[in-house]
Amino acid sequence: MKIDMELYKVFYFVAECKSISRASEKLYISQPAISKSIKKLEDILGIQLFVRSSKGVRMTNEGNILFEHVKKAMSELSLGENIIEKIKVNEFGTIKISASTTLCKHVLIPHLKSFIHINPHVKIHMFNKSTYETLKLLDEGIIDIGLVSQPFDGRDYSFIKLMDIHDVFVGCRDYLNSFNNSNADDFFSSNTIMLLEEDNITRKYVDRYMVLNNISAKPEIEIGNMDILIELAKLGLGITVLIKEFIQEELRAGTLSELKITPSIPAREIGIVYRNDLPLSIAAQTFIEHIISKAVVSG
Repeated sequence: MKIDMELYKVFYFVAECKSISRASEKLYISQPAISKSIKKLEDILGIQLFVRSSKGVRMTNEGNILFEHVKKAMSELSLGENIIEKIKVNEFGTIKISASTTLCKHVLIPHLKSFIHINPHVKIHMFNKSTYETLKLLDEGIIDIGLVSQPFDGRDYSFIKLMDIHDVFVGCRDYLNSFNNSNADDFFSSNTIMLLEEDNITRKYVDRYMVLNNISAKPEIEIGNMDILIELAKLGLGITVLIKEFIQEELRAGTLSELKITPSIPAREIGIVYRNDLPLSIAAQTFIEHIISKAVVSG
């Protein structure tokens, strides 16, 4: 049985108001139209819903039974409308975002702190994945947005740049004191090289730089986490490649020193990525606008 939901809405207001005239005022519908809707609903259901009197209307037993169910339905509809309104003003909603450990620590978390302060009711679901894994989650529709570093195949994605990053060779001061030659061939043959694992996007970028510049270097230490590389370099175990923007404190304190290798590794970009063919939630759009505004201010 298919019944126009508008008929149930009219029934609900008449039952609540116990008056056709008051229901008419609330619904901005004429009294004859209200009466016609009630009669139509009664004819479809094959029962009488109201008994009319000089004081208004009262529900029949059947009307009371129907009203209990319609009241629940109207309450659910009202709740749904309220949730949508809260989402529209970012009082409620969910963002699913993925980023690598390094980007989480140095980029995402600082922006999340200020975003959550402004939007405390937005739920954040975070995934700690590499750039390649983040793109896979986007393809599967599991996350809304990702924070990634280039390069990657961006044909299916929208990419919003947040900042430039520079991969640089670094080591601790004591380790580097015995090495003053800037010739790349001597440099890589004379030192212990520590790099990220081969499937990491930063490692692939460094490997490509080496190939293009005819540099042959086999890392003796391969680690899956850049923060661990930082600590190993500070201990003096060897030379590594780190993102300069993320080790400013170590460079200022002198616990790490940058080596000027010629040619230097070209700059690349970090940014927000999302699928071109999947709509973003209002909460995700708001977060993107927030992180962009913060990046502009800090830049």
